[in-house]
Amino acid sequence: MTSLQDLIALEDSLLAGSPQLRTMHADAVRRARAAVIGLQEDSSIDVDEVEARLGPLCAELLDDFASRAAALVPEREARAWRDLASALPSDSRFDLLRTNDLMRAHGTPGAARLLATVESVRGGAAPSDSLDRGLAAVARRCVCGYAKTGAMPKRLCQPCANAVAAAWVAEEEGLLQRATGLRDETARILDEATSAITKARAIGTDDAYSTEEALLSKTRRALARANRRHRDEVSRLDLSRWRELATLVRRASMPTMASEARRARRRLGMAQLSRLALRGAS
Repeated sequence: MTSLQDLIALEDSLLAGSPQLRTMHADAVRRARAAVIGLQEDSSIDVDEVEARLGPLCAELLDDFASRAAALVPEREARAWRDLASALPSDSRFDLLRTNDLMRAHGTPGAARLLATVESVRGGAAPSDSLDRGLAAVARRCVCGYAKTGAMPKRLCQPCANAVAAAWVAEEEGLLQRATGLRDETARILDEATSAITKARAIGTDDAYSTEEALLSKTRRALARANRRHRDEVSRLDLSRWRELATLVRRASMPTMASEARRARRRLGMAQLSRLALRGAS
C-alpha cells in the first residue's frame, strides 16, 4: 500500500535534481507555514473554525504550487507521482484535513512535502519541534541548503547533521521516558560504554581505533538484547518519528555518525550511541 513516505521519497529525488524547482518549493513551504500559523493565530475565530478553514487553505496552497511548478516537473515524474497518489489509502475519519484526498485532488510532485510542513505547524506544533529549532539555529552556517530551504541534499553539512542528530537523541529520550525498564537498562549500558571508551581514548595506544570499534560493537549488541528483553514496552511506542530522524542522520557528512544511524534499525539507545561514537572519533 502506498504511503506519504513513498511520495516524499520520489519528491526528494526530484527536488535534489532541480535547483529551480527546489527554490520554488522552498518558497511554497515558507508561504504554507506563514499561512497556517497566521490562521491559527487569528484570535477572531475559534479552534473549530480554524479546522474548517484549514482544508480549503491547503487546497489553495497546493493549487498555487502546482500551477507554478508545472513547467518544471517532467511528465514522466508527474505521472509516476499521480500513480502513487491514486494508490493512497482512504483517509482516517480522524484526519480532519483529509490529507490523501487533498493529494489526489490538488497535488503535484512536492505536495507531500508541502503538506508535511502544514502538519509540522498545525496546532502550534512548530515551537516544540526540536528539529525545527535546531535547523533555525544553524541556518547561517548551513552550506548544504537543508536548514535554509528544507530541500534534502545528498549529504547533510556538519551543522545540519548535528541539528538532526540532536533531534534524534531528543526523540529517543522522550520515547524512553515511556519505557522505564528499557530506559534504565539503556542508561546503564551507555554509561558503561562511555566509561570504557573514555578510558581507551585516554590511553591513546596505536590500536585505539580498533579498541573503540570493539567497544561500540559490544554496546550495539547489548542494546539489541535490551530492546528484545523489553519488546513489550517497545511495541507500545510509536517509533515513526525516531525512524524518520534516523534516516536523516544517515545522510550526515560525518561517516561515524552516518554509520551508526544505518545500524539503528529499531534499537532504542542507538541515537545516543551515535553521539558517543562521534565524540569518540573526534
